[in-house]
Amino acid sequence: MSATEILHQIEELPAQEQRELFVLLSQKMMGAQNNTNTKPWLGRKLSFDEACDLVFRENRQLLSALAR
Repeated sequence: MSATEILHQIEELPAQEQRELFVLLSQKMMGAQNNTNTKPWLGRKLSFDEACDLVFRENRQLLSALAR
């Protein structure tokens, strides 16, 4: 399954489930921020597509899990 297919599946989720997914991923990413490598996109407003691209680019394990 490609990343594009996964993004389409996420878009088909109910809005509440999409919010829960992105909250979980945001918390995961913020937890990783305890190191000195800050992310330039933190605090920026991203479109849904930009956020999906970012999430899957930086969380390969999530992409692999969703692909299964």
